[in-house]
Amino acid sequence: MSSPAAAAAPLPPDDLLREILLRLPPEPLHLFRASFVSKHWRGLVHDARLLRRFRDFHGGTPPVLGFLNQKGPPFFVPTSGGFALSTASMSPDDWWAYDCRHGRALFWSCRTGTLLVWDLVTGDERYLPFPAQASHGCFEYNAAVLCAAGHTDHGDCHSCPFLVAFVFSHQSNFITSACVFSSETGFWGEITSIVIPHALVQAKPTALVGNTLYWLLDNDSIIEFDLDKHSLDLVEELPYGYDQIIIMPTEDECLGLAGVERFNLHLWSKLASIDGVVTWTHQRVIDLKKFLPPEVVAGYMVQDIRAEAFGYAEDADVIFIDVYPSIYMIHLKSMKVKEVEVSGKRICRYIFPYSSFYAPGITIGGGKDQAELLNNS
Repeated sequence: MSSPAAAAAPLPPDDLLREILLRLPPEPLHLFRASFVSKHWRGLVHDARLLRRFRDFHGGTPPVLGFLNQKGPPFFVPTSGGFALSTASMSPDDWWAYDCRHGRALFWSCRTGTLLVWDLVTGDERYLPFPAQASHGCFEYNAAVLCAAGHTDHGDCHSCPFLVAFVFSHQSNFITSACVFSSETGFWGEITSIVIPHALVQAKPTALVGNTLYWLLDNDSIIEFDLDKHSLDLVEELPYGYDQIIIMPTEDECLGLAGVERFNLHLWSKLASIDGVVTWTHQRVIDLKKFLPPEVVAGYMVQDIRAEAFGYAEDADVIFIDVYPSIYMIHLKSMKVKEVEVSGKRICRYIFPYSSFYAPGITIGGGKDQAELLNNS
């Protein structure tokens, strides 16, 4: 009598190939290279059902492919083998990175005021006019880009419409305003404003929790922009004054923040108590000495080298820690740590991590860069 395994019918060739493709690593390079084997393979790789299964197989969490620096001429630091991106076409004095989320990056030209939404995987670009109301006067700015499709799984937003939320504070009357650009309408929406005495929005990383955006103010407070209600509101002051703070969503979809003190990474969450009072709660303390290389810990002990949180990948739950001259990625769920090679570049203040799965039509900014993707494994 034959065993159940022996009696099982073999998978058809295409089904077997799909199972193999599903098990490739999540970085875009691998499906990209598989799509060039033949026209038939390309058809399988580009099938929407397979791509959806591929994302599910890898837990729905897109890999972190690299990050953009915040200030000065934009450059991209890869964290994933095989993904290389050139920002050489950008004038070094013009463009600053403002945000990365849901497969897109947002840039601002300080010369022309133009905004650029760039899909770093497919190469799609969309130039936006600067909000007219923020064009006249002395303002502090910040902005965020996000998918507008309304789904909870943002593993594949490359073909979805997007929103750009722009917030700006007047330096004299302290009126902070916000408006939203829709890629579907091609226009900026209505302005909503709030007066926060002696407080201005800062150009620091944004947090998205549900459908609400959060920005840091220069008086150690946080402002929130509810995209559903189209309203601005003030969040209470930060619970603790770290040298550098990252605001971020928590695993239970609350507003959180991270800061480093004495080589301990502190994670906070804004939670509602039983009586409805919302307060900051110390959620977790991670002793970095247990996870970073011994030589880095020795540098801290002997030379008093500081560590700072300076970037967070919302789509992947990965935080970046700067311990000069090194940068480390920490996966907060698994606590896996990876050192990032920065090739002599000095990263100042904050970064914007970029995460994405493979997407059909991948160009990485052009034919030259596409070849670079293939050869950079």
